Formats: sequence, structure tokens, C-alpha cells
Amino acid sequence: MADLVVTSIAVDDAATQLKSVVDELDNMKELWDGGDIWGHRTVKNAMGDFVDSWWVKREKLQENLKDLQGKMEQAAETWNNTEIELAKSLESE
Repeated sequence: MADLVVTSIAVDDAATQLKSVVDELDNMKELWDGGDIWGHRTVKNAMGDFVDSWWVKREKLQENLKDLQGKMEQAAETWNNTEIELAKSLESE
């Protein structure tokens, strides 16, 4: 079984990618308010029902992702600080 290797780049990238997802969810309303993109009335009504339900679920998802993203940024900062301190300790030996 291979060892798990985590680098500061991977941790930083994960925090950045989570931020992108949160930003997309924050700006999603602009996409839906852009006009009639569905065409047929039946499709438009079905999508309207979906969207109404989606906004409730989206808000909860956004809260959870923002929390996760904040924790990921903290983890990245801690990881980077730990790497720096470990490198310093190796230099002093």
C-alpha cells in the first residue's frame, strides 16, 4: 500500500478550490435571473419548482461549504507553518 503524501501545494489548492465553489454558489442567483432560458412552459414550470426547492438546499450547502472552506484555510496555514518550523529545526541540527 502506498504512503499518503500531502504537500502544502495540495492543501493550498484544496482551500482555493473550495473558495471557488463557494463563490459560484454565492453568484448563482445572477444565472437564474437572466431571463427565460427554458422555452416550453412545462419545462419552465418544472424548473421553477426545482429552483424554489434548490434555494433552500443551496443555502444550507453554502453554510456548510463556507465552514469547510474556512477550516481548510486554517489547515493550510497550520500545515505551511509546520513545514516551515520543521525545515528550521532541520537546519539548526
